[in-house]
Amino acid sequence: MNQNVNDPVQDLDRLLEIAAYDLYSDDVRSLLDDIARRGAELFGLPLAAVTIVLEGAQYFAGSHGLGGWLREAEGTPIEWSFCANTVRRRDSYIVTDATTDELQHANPVVTEDGVRCYAGAPLVAPNGQILGAFCVIGTEQREFSESERETLRDLAAEVMSELERFRI
Repeated sequence: MNQNVNDPVQDLDRLLEIAAYDLYSDDVRSLLDDIARRGAELFGLPLAAVTIVLEGAQYFAGSHGLGGWLREAEGTPIEWSFCANTVRRRDSYIVTDATTDELQHANPVVTEDGVRCYAGAPLVAPNGQILGAFCVIGTEQREFSESERETLRDLAAEVMSELERFRI
């Protein structure tokens, strides 16, 4: 493992916390897909996901609206992960127009797949580790109000509450 102590994504304690959950069962997938569907509907956006940010990739533990290679791969390389920024910030990460965003404008999911807006809230384990994010994604530029950001945080908290039932 390439341990970079300066990058929270690479933090060994965080990665060990991720391993404490049964993230690959059909029951977990179904539950998280349902929360993602609800999130997409609440925000009126085509995509939503529950992502687990691993050392070199992000895994879509639950999703709604993903198609093509994103659905098939069930994740992206860490370098393409908007959600990795949620982990690094330990807070919500909002991108209103990815085509002009300093961090995201050259990201292949922006240039090739048409992602334009993103809002993600951290999945905070009981011990404070950030496992990933609950996020909503759109194909058009979009602002997110403070009440929408609160809804996003509530959905992330709901995901973590449900995941606690699947702690190994």
